[in-house]
Amino acid sequence: MRFAHLSDSHLGHRQYGLLERENDFYDVFARNIDKIIEKDVDFVIHSGDLFDNNRPSTEALVAFQKALLRLNEAKIPIYAIAGNHDTILRKGAMPPQVLFRDIGLKLISPDRPYYQEGAVLICGLPYVANSQKSVLIDRYNQLSRLAEKSIKSILVSHQGIQKYMPDETAEIELSDLPKNFDYYAMGHIHNYIEEDYGKGKLVYPGSMEIWRTNESNDNYRQFGKGFCVVDLSYDTPQVERVAIDLPREFYSEIIDYDKFHERLYRIKEEISELDNKPMLDLTVVGGDFDSAELYEIIQDAIGKDVLNLRPSFKPEKILKQEIELGKNKILDPRSLVYKQAKEKYGKDEFGRLSIDLLDNLSVNKIDEAKHFSDVFYKEHYYDDEANNDLNSDNVSSSSSSFSSSSGSNSASSISSDSLSDLNHNDDNDDNDENNSNNLDEYFNRNLEESSKKDVEKGSNMKKTKEISLDNF
Repeated sequence: MRFAHLSDSHLGHRQYGLLERENDFYDVFARNIDKIIEKDVDFVIHSGDLFDNNRPSTEALVAFQKALLRLNEAKIPIYAIAGNHDTILRKGAMPPQVLFRDIGLKLISPDRPYYQEGAVLICGLPYVANSQKSVLIDRYNQLSRLAEKSIKSILVSHQGIQKYMPDETAEIELSDLPKNFDYYAMGHIHNYIEEDYGKGKLVYPGSMEIWRTNESNDNYRQFGKGFCVVDLSYDTPQVERVAIDLPREFYSEIIDYDKFHERLYRIKEEISELDNKPMLDLTVVGGDFDSAELYEIIQDAIGKDVLNLRPSFKPEKILKQEIELGKNKILDPRSLVYKQAKEKYGKDEFGRLSIDLLDNLSVNKIDEAKHFSDVFYKEHYYDDEANNDLNSDNVSSSSSSFSSSSGSNSASSISSDSLSDLNHNDDNDDNDENNSNNLDEYFNRNLEESSKKDVEKGSNMKKTKEISLDNF
């Protein structure tokens, strides 16, 4: 049995506010679908961030509808989860993908965590935020028990693994994943990654387009953008990388000032032969020059030949300052907040919570930040003495939340308010400047409020080490 694995299509993303770039994302998505149909696979898996946000435009919705109808016509089913970009943090909220369930999309969700495709178990869960790691791992373990009974199994997940991204940004470590799946269909990381794990293969197919400038990197030059075709008929799945040509070139150049004029002339020659205007990030380093004068030279030479020109300049004096900053190990805002919270409160959980709060408060998502705070303090700060008086029957058991009848293809005993409550649109890359001065005050205030609420309510909830999502 063969299937196509793709992820992070980010339909609707209008890079730098350019309509042409939004159309590029639709174009490359259609090209991927064309190639998938040509490959004649048995089914498709999409590992999250189908849309760039949780309220996609009409154009984005239509782009996916066209693709879905084409797959339906070719009799190729598609399974998908929601990622951090296209989920909504609100009780009972649904991701935009639900609009397409009635016309063929098989959405993997808390209500329906697994499907059976012939002899293959396809299971997973949507994105879970950094501070809810313990709940995420609990769900992984429940799905792992389903995999034990299956001939072949696929885990679909949209999470960042610490091995492949910064510690404070990643939600999980590699060892947090169960080891008994044949294939780990991952999403969230935009580089292509493939490695052996457990008894099978772990793969991030990467984003379909260059979503941010830093994705025009060595990984892209080696593997390109596209999807994977996976053959499950072997003991260890065989993975074929399928690269798809992008609608336009994306140049990211660093030029030494002493070679500036020579290299600029060559770039002008290269882009003159392209069908579509390219994107160009150009950095001039070293030497002693006037940045404004250099900008005018670049603009006059190639400004009309590129869709978007993003020049930056680092003369010798700036480079020396950057070296000094490097020696002092200056951290980015997210790293600073994570480190401060972890050191002050002595637990990694506080560091993870701080990232979730920062990402939401920095874009004025007050309700979402409050939600994460409430869930965190319910989990960690309920009064133990009051909890001991509770009847354990009032708390749903996490071990039974994935119970199912033998041979059943549908999920049972799954609360519709579970994982969707824990998801949020965690657009980490766009939160470069944040205010963390009130972090201590925020923690202390919520600690006091949480304690007061527990006393007033008689603490009607039980704190356990293994927490079911249904408790939230």
